[in-house]
Amino acid sequence: MAEPLLIGIDLGTTNGKVACYDRGGHLMAEAVHTYPTRFPHYGWYEQDPNDWRVALECGLKEVSVSLGDRAGDVVGLAVSNFGPGLVMIDQAGDPLYPCPTWQDERCRSQGKLLVEKLGTNWIGLGPPLLGFPAKLLWAKEETPELVARADQITDIKGFLMNWLTERAVTDPSSGPGARSWWDPVFEFIGWPVERLPYILMATESAGGLQAGLANRVGLKPGLPVFVGVNDGAAATLGSGAVNLLDSVITLATNGACRIVVPNRLDPKIILARHLFSWPFVGESWICGGFTCSGAGSLQWLADQFSLPRDQDAYDALLEKASAVPPGCRGLLFLPYLAGRGTPQADPNLRGGFVNVGLEHGHGELARSVLEGISFAVGEIYEEFTQLNFEIGEIRITGGGARSRLWRQILADVLERPLLRAGRDSTLGNAMIAAIGLGFYSDFPSAASAMVRMLDYEKPKESEVLIYRRLYQVFAQTRDILLRTPRFQLAEESHPQGGSR
Repeated sequence: MAEPLLIGIDLGTTNGKVACYDRGGHLMAEAVHTYPTRFPHYGWYEQDPNDWRVALECGLKEVSVSLGDRAGDVVGLAVSNFGPGLVMIDQAGDPLYPCPTWQDERCRSQGKLLVEKLGTNWIGLGPPLLGFPAKLLWAKEETPELVARADQITDIKGFLMNWLTERAVTDPSSGPGARSWWDPVFEFIGWPVERLPYILMATESAGGLQAGLANRVGLKPGLPVFVGVNDGAAATLGSGAVNLLDSVITLATNGACRIVVPNRLDPKIILARHLFSWPFVGESWICGGFTCSGAGSLQWLADQFSLPRDQDAYDALLEKASAVPPGCRGLLFLPYLAGRGTPQADPNLRGGFVNVGLEHGHGELARSVLEGISFAVGEIYEEFTQLNFEIGEIRITGGGARSRLWRQILADVLERPLLRAGRDSTLGNAMIAAIGLGFYSDFPSAASAMVRMLDYEKPKESEVLIYRRLYQVFAQTRDILLRTPRFQLAEESHPQGGSR
């Protein structure tokens, strides 16, 4: 009998990934497709859910074609997605309006109102004031005609599951950010919980892969589709971080840090320190923070240099950065291209290069981006320490984790070894499917069988000392920036559909 295969689907902020693995975690085939984020107004970030379906359907078909005859050996799949987001759909499951992404600021005043009226029990998933309830209240207030037309209002997971299985289902880490929807907040909004996606646990099946889609992509109709987790949780699983106090840094579009903890973090602390906390797997929870701009900052820099968006171009840029000494010959980068996240949220803060001189070129600029983001990650780990979390093993995942230079800089800044293991969120989803199908009894067993170490970086004592001094300069410069009055163009200067 042929070895069964498992597919993991991950809808990230920038890319839709589809990958196939065997039960040992070996990659058999993968495909990646991008989709745009649009900025119709200052502080608005939105995507067209139709783009997600196109990207993931193309990915599923490419993986199926790559597998050839072995496509028939695929026995299940699981899904992760970024969030929080909100999708209004009609009876055919088609979106009525773009989806505001996790970065989107349009619902901030609604989030503040919900905290003022109801307290903080509803927050936890994503930026504290920008969660699903705040987005729903914004939609009811600002687009009431679309809300009235909507057959369903779902989170991103519910939309994807409805597309895959014709059933709008979500999981605790993707939708409510808790074990259940919190009734009081939806009573206040005026939207019945019964009209929200049904909640299942990660390893439960939402149903079978619907026949029309299965036939288009070359997979068997009725394949079990497991509900999975959010993209951060899937990346945590894919790195093998399944034990209490294991920690993970994900260098993707965002820069996120997560630690596995036994209980939910107090929502008041979440709000005060701009953290997040949501259910993980089993009885454990995740506590984490984010920088708002992670590897996306390096992508932005490459775009300014008009480099092609391929790995060779990035490798060449990182090669130039590796020839530059720590501190980048005095150049400093403040990594706030999309505002500041943990521990002091400021969506309007903007970053930049400080102390730029004629002596600085591509290499210095690139390395300063890596160092600036690493310092921002260090701020998040300071928050973990203040919360009395004893940091265990630190793992790293995401596109930025492929850079040995960046891994070494982070190890030196954090003064801890860094382990790159497993793969991305798609492997975490394959693990979920494997447990859902009964191949493994729990996540430690699945991680032991499917995750393997790839790289290991230890701090270098000489560079640790350099980065301690540089971090002080970074913190002083950051604090000056925070106190500096800011000039902001009127919203009218940001044309509809244009960049900020």
